[in-house]
Amino acid sequence: MEQLAACRNPSYLTAMRQLLLPALAACVFNVAALAQTDQGDQIQTRLDAAIADDAAPGLSATLLAADGARIDHQSGFADRRGHVPVDTDTRFLSGSVGKTITALLAVQLANDGVLDLDAPVAPWLSGHDWWPRLANHDALTLRRLLNHSAGVPDYLEDIDFFLAGLTRGARGFTPEETVGFVAGDGPEGPPGAHFSYSDTDYILVGLVIEAVTGEDFYDLAQRRVIGPLELERTEPLQGRVFDDLADGRRGGLFGRRTTARNGRLNENLDHEWTAGGWVTTPGDLAQLYRSLGENGLFAAEGAEMRLDPNPLNATGTSGYGLGLYVRLRDDGTYRIAHGGDFGGYRSAAMYDSGSGLALAVQANDKRFEAPDMAATLLDLLGEN
Repeated sequence: MEQLAACRNPSYLTAMRQLLLPALAACVFNVAALAQTDQGDQIQTRLDAAIADDAAPGLSATLLAADGARIDHQSGFADRRGHVPVDTDTRFLSGSVGKTITALLAVQLANDGVLDLDAPVAPWLSGHDWWPRLANHDALTLRRLLNHSAGVPDYLEDIDFFLAGLTRGARGFTPEETVGFVAGDGPEGPPGAHFSYSDTDYILVGLVIEAVTGEDFYDLAQRRVIGPLELERTEPLQGRVFDDLADGRRGGLFGRRTTARNGRLNENLDHEWTAGGWVTTPGDLAQLYRSLGENGLFAAEGAEMRLDPNPLNATGTSGYGLGLYVRLRDDGTYRIAHGGDFGGYRSAAMYDSGSGLALAVQANDKRFEAPDMAATLLDLLGEN
């Protein structure tokens, strides 16, 4: 009885709480730390294996956990010739993952009443010389351009663009010029009733954004997306020299060839612009995709971007929303993603609402299938 009474004594209970709570907290912390260590080990193992298989000179990946924990891993070289390893500061070209930024900005402006995603874009583009010859021009809306149902051909696949690139020297192409390459080409499909991926779609979106707002696209994106998310390692793909840029690599006539050396691109790639013209890191891309998910800074915009995607299969469970691919599950969870392939660099960014994980992977070789690596890792880590 005396022992029982002692256990009920307030001083005894306070002492036990002071003794046990730190131990319990340490236990919880250690479990979380072990889980993060295990996830990190799995990422590193996959990256190292890909480097061993010569899938790319260098790889970088960032995982953002649901609790905000961040795991960064790298493998291989940013500069193989100089034996400079990839680290967290190493940057790559985003490629088409940057379309997500363009779409996010368009949705923000629509929510502010500045843009109408379903109105014809003719009032803003009809003054261009190429407008009357542009496929499906009378039926183009921002939504159809953003979800790739517009039917406008992709200038990157145009032979005239390719031939012009051989002789342009250091000069880039303006957005007006890139659209002009496909003016006169036939439509890829009926507007609003098909899917045909096209960089030209996003160049047209950029032209509309600048025409309506009277502001430079990159300035708008910096103020409304890059700045609020504190994406400090992300900058516009303008010019040819960039700090901490990995050496890119792609195929050539005599094997693999570099597309950049010592932070300098071999050619001007400004034409990517609103179709994905950014220099960035996996850390920043993972943060961007995390912001579009549950409780993210741009969660409301993210919900609109994945709403009613342009279907890629008969069931409608997989499709292209506004600037991102969407996969819907029967339990109400979803995955959003985008890949990028540009200038000798590969990228992929994903967010999975079921696990709460955001992941991005980048490589400095066109051959590397970043979306496959990212999907494999996200599936693997989501099971743990």
